[in-house]
Order: sequence, then structure tokens, then C-alpha cells
Amino acid sequence: MKRWLVVVLLSSVLLAGCQFRPVVPDRPVRIAFMSDRDGSFAVYLINRDGSNAVSLTPGEGVNSGLPHWSPAAGLLTYITDQGKETLVVEAVDLAGQNSRVLAEEPPANASPPIWSPTGEWIAFSSGLPGGSVDVYLLNAASGEVVNLTDSPSQDEFAAWSPDGREILFTSDRDETLAIYKMSVEGGEPVRLTEVESAAAAPEWSPDGSKIAFMTNRDEDVEIYVMDADGGNPVRLTESEGFDGFPHWSPDGTKIAFVSGRDGDAEIYLMNSDGSEVVNLTNSPQSQESIQGDFSWSPDGRQILFHTDRDGNMEVYVMNADGSNPTNISNSPATDFASVWVK
Repeated sequence: MKRWLVVVLLSSVLLAGCQFRPVVPDRPVRIAFMSDRDGSFAVYLINRDGSNAVSLTPGEGVNSGLPHWSPAAGLLTYITDQGKETLVVEAVDLAGQNSRVLAEEPPANASPPIWSPTGEWIAFSSGLPGGSVDVYLLNAASGEVVNLTDSPSQDEFAAWSPDGREILFTSDRDETLAIYKMSVEGGEPVRLTEVESAAAAPEWSPDGSKIAFMTNRDEDVEIYVMDADGGNPVRLTESEGFDGFPHWSPDGTKIAFVSGRDGDAEIYLMNSDGSEVVNLTNSPQSQESIQGDFSWSPDGRQILFHTDRDGNMEVYVMNADGSNPTNISNSPATDFASVWVK
């Protein structure tokens, strides 16, 4: 199971309430990540400077990972095999206490369960190998699980809207992989991208007015931005290499993305209109967050990413201008799937 989990997580290229008391605003920023440093994969919490790494989940004989933090709920979700062959969704607090199973049926896919901005819902995908995949919503308070997309196609959750009322997901229901939008209340999904080419990795702008995504409509993969209703698609990148996995800065003025234009996977930065493109990682012969699994710090000052520049996969932090890249996991093990916690 451990080897299978690593292969699935590291090879995929198309991948991301009001009922809870808010966390204390001045909580220090920390980082959660998954590591097999103690034999099995577990979720760890570490300070922003790389000090005091603490395991939050059981390690021996159990593989756990892909954490996702909810500021509204004050909890980390993650997936775990519980020493068995299926993946379930669990949650734990930052003290590693009060862990509980949130969803066991249907079993989760090897992708992160993602909290809604309100902390009310958790979205995840589930499906049997060779069969259909659907997007499910889990009510964090009641444990109710709803099959939101319920189709015979491959539907993979992609992103929450900033207000938590809608989701984006990718689906091949019209044969070509496309981006769809749907209300959390259900109803018919709306296709936002054309069927003549594939599109994936959508992300809403912080104000909810735009959606950035990657598509192969220009033969190679490039980044586009469109209105939230799918209108006015505009190409932002133009290179012969792969450009994908766009992530908006917290203030919406910048977009960071992964590019292979220089022969290896690097993290680049551009203005939200596609201008002033800069290579942030600039580390030849290494691979930087090839799944697009990097993220902006809540204050927009730093970027969290993963790299094999030291010979194994490590968690790094760099300033938003690419300066001062720092290995914070600093272990001979495999460390990745990191998220900011505040």
C-alpha cells in the first residue's frame, strides 16, 4: 500500500463552517506535511523555520497523508489506510488529539479531502478502479455524505469557490476532460471549457470573479484565465514547454505556476495578466512541485513547495520573489504534500 500510494501521488499530472468556532487570529503559522521518516507515512506538523517536527497521526503499520487545513474548523483532514486496503477520511486537531473517522464509505481516492472555506463541508472524490469516479460532499458536523455529481464518468474535485457555495470539478462526461461548475445544493453542472481540447487544474481568483486553468487547446499545455461563468478565455502563457497548475496570490495580483520551458519542472511567477514572467526556483536538474502541489502563505510573503534538489523529496519555503529557498523538512525520507496551517 505504501509503495502504491507514493506512485499515485508523485506521478499524477492532472490533479487542489459557521458551525465551528474560529481559530485564534494570532496563531503562529506552521506547516503540515506527510513523511515516511519513521517507516510509514504520517502527517507531521512543523514550525515555519523548520523546527519542532511532531507526528500527528499513527505511523507504524498505518499510512496517512495529504493533509488539508481548515481555519474555520481548526482541524486537519487527511486520508489514511488504517493498515488496510482502502482509504478513509479522518480529522485531527493540531495537538494530534481527538482524531476521528469522517468518511469510511465510500472510500476516498488518493487525493486530498478539501475543506470548504466555511468549514462546513469537505469535498473528496471516490470511485473503484476502472469504474466511475464521483465528487462527494461530507458534512463535517453530522457526518452526512452526499454524492454530488453522481454520473458514470470520471468526476474529480478541483476547487471551492471563495464563498463556499459552488465547486469546480473536472470530468470526461463529454468525452474530453473539461471543467465544470456546480452548486453545493446540487442541480445540473455547467461546463465552462470547450470540448475540443482538455482542461484541468482550475482555481478561482480570491475575489471569485476569474478562474485560472491549464489547457492543451494550443497543442502544448498553457495557462488561461476566464470569467467565473466560463466567458472571455484569455491565454496568459506562451512557451514551448508545459505551463500549468496556476495558483493565485492571496491579493489576486500574481499567479504562480509550474513550467517545463527550461527542460525541468520549475515554479514561475507572473502578473495576473500574464506579464513579467520570472523563474522563482531556478534549480536545473531538479523537479519542483511537479503536481502543482505548492502554495502561497496566508500573508502572501512566501511560497511552500517540494523539490528533489537534495537527492530526495523535501519540503522547502522561499520568499515570494524566489529568494532564500530553505529546506525545512531536512530529512533523508520522502517529505511532501505540505500545507500552511494558521
